[in-house]
Amino acid sequence: MIIKGREFKEFIKKSNYFNNKKRIILFFLLTTNITVSAQDKVYSKIKDSTITLLNEYVKTKQQDIPKKAFLLAEQTKADTLLKNTYINFGMKSFFAKDLPILTLSEKKLKQFYLRTKDTAALAKHLYFKGLYYKLQFKPDSSFYYYNESKNLSVKLKDSLEAARRLLSMAALQYDERDYLGSESSIIEGLRFVEPNIKSKDFKEPLGKVFFTGLLYERLGNVLYLTDRQEEARKNYLKFFKIQSKTPGLVIKYEKARLYNHLGNTYELEGDYEKAIEYLKKSLAIDSLKFKSLYRYEAALGSLSYNNLILGNNQLALKGYLEVLESRKKRNYKRGLVITHSNLAEFYDVNNNTKKAIYHAKKGLEVAKSISYNRYTLENLVRLSKIIKGEKGRLFLEEHYILNDSLFKRERFLKNQFAKVRYETEKKEAENIYLKEENIRKELEVETERQHKTIGWLITSFCIMLMVFGVSIVFNRRKKMLFNAKLKQVEVREKERKQIAKSLHDEVAGDIRMLHLKLSKSSQLEEAKSLDIIKENVRNLSHQLSSESFNDVSFKDQVINLVSDFFEIKFRVLIEKIDDINWKTIDNSIKRILFLSIRESIQNTKKHSEATKVIVSFSERKKSLILKIKDNGKGFDVNEKKSGIGLKNMKERVEEINGAFTIDSILDEGTETVIEILKNGN
Repeated sequence: MIIKGREFKEFIKKSNYFNNKKRIILFFLLTTNITVSAQDKVYSKIKDSTITLLNEYVKTKQQDIPKKAFLLAEQTKADTLLKNTYINFGMKSFFAKDLPILTLSEKKLKQFYLRTKDTAALAKHLYFKGLYYKLQFKPDSSFYYYNESKNLSVKLKDSLEAARRLLSMAALQYDERDYLGSESSIIEGLRFVEPNIKSKDFKEPLGKVFFTGLLYERLGNVLYLTDRQEEARKNYLKFFKIQSKTPGLVIKYEKARLYNHLGNTYELEGDYEKAIEYLKKSLAIDSLKFKSLYRYEAALGSLSYNNLILGNNQLALKGYLEVLESRKKRNYKRGLVITHSNLAEFYDVNNNTKKAIYHAKKGLEVAKSISYNRYTLENLVRLSKIIKGEKGRLFLEEHYILNDSLFKRERFLKNQFAKVRYETEKKEAENIYLKEENIRKELEVETERQHKTIGWLITSFCIMLMVFGVSIVFNRRKKMLFNAKLKQVEVREKERKQIAKSLHDEVAGDIRMLHLKLSKSSQLEEAKSLDIIKENVRNLSHQLSSESFNDVSFKDQVINLVSDFFEIKFRVLIEKIDDINWKTIDNSIKRILFLSIRESIQNTKKHSEATKVIVSFSERKKSLILKIKDNGKGFDVNEKKSGIGLKNMKERVEEINGAFTIDSILDEGTETVIEILKNGN
């Protein structure tokens, strides 16, 4: 029983059962219920208003309508209503080719995501960006955002949205004649939805069933254009089977769609009688002309073409003219291009040059206005053949220029589409690798721990104590020797630093003074030679000077070194330098590594004719490993005895018990590997 406000007051006055506390609680519950009910009414009213505004926008295309709807929805602060409103107006603005509203919807979804962290809203935002670039005729950018949106849907395990994005990607690739890429996208899309479709009874959501059918139809179109007609027909039949079990679709009009597809496949195979048979079946479907005019026009146009091929000129002309009038009435430009082009072919075949030229020019004009390049090329060729002289030659020249431009664009877009897919697959592979690597490391740690535990239990305490004592003595002695060698390196570096300082401050300074005196005494040649000597001394002092790894980190020193060698045709790549904790590594070791890198890059640039050098770091439990590899011409390691640089590198490394190896293969490159103990044991 529901007690209204006035009845409640009477009830409180008359009742002696309730005490004051119970009265307050009941009154609070009642007023709360009234407030919630009022809020629901406001929400419902605003929701209905946004739907009304959406319908009004579809009819009028007025840009102030979506803004009003957004303001209304934002008043409710109801996230579901907000998100749906942004999405609904975004989709309608795309179909209306209303770029400002599409952009506004996309930005609203981005703001919504930043506030709510709703990843599904972010996926829609990316999809709308793709739609925006599609309307801007930038298929590469559109494809990129479709793919990013798809990736998010995959992470959300939203298989329907992932399949829808893949269908959009496949359509873009299809339009740009990347048929192999389109086929790949379709098959990937089917993997998301097809396993859930049961052959006898569909229990999946309507969206999945419907888009599964569209994917099969698109696959049939790709197979049709790549001359695999038998496979195309199988996929068209799968499409129809799915559509026939999809609620809400009028099956007879879907059957017309199937007949049109089948007729087209037989037409391309040259079986014109069979094609006409299916096209007539399509046209015979009740009310097709009035309820599905698009399919009626397509069937009649194809039937007219097949009649023309078989010599039934009157039937062909009658059909073409009916289709032309129908498409003129609804201003269907893409269809008008096709019909004008077909009529141009018809009149050309029947030697009516004047009408052939008229329709070819009309087809060319409309094709250019909507960038329907296939028929632009076709009409340019036809006009170049029909029209003689200079005008005909100009049409042919325009055809060559456009065809070449389209070929380059098609190749570029195929590469862009492939690049986007490759980058995505690469990221996925890297993520899988990282997961596997983490598991492997965890297993290694666990295995090592178990081995240590087993060894501890098996080995007797006395033997372990002896081994432990000997080990301490041995390692301490080894560590002392290692530190002594490092100390020698440090002393030698101080000597080098002093020599470098003397060269720079004293020798170079004296040469500079002598250079000035020679210049003033007009002994220019001698001054020039002395200037070269001065620069050589300066360079030598810089090479002798030690790098300070206290002021500038080892990583930054290496990056600065690499930047000094940067050239467009000579690249140096640094890998895994961040995997090492350089703060724990002695400066003398870092200097040896740094000098080895510098010497190797200098040798490579000077002698190997390489274009790329890869410097990579790794570490084992007790040692650092440096690998330097180039793609140069290589050399015979056994025969190459000269070279003080390589000798110095080897001596520096071996001086602190490091290992130095160099391997080179002619015409393949050279690899230098240096391994140095981190602490001498």
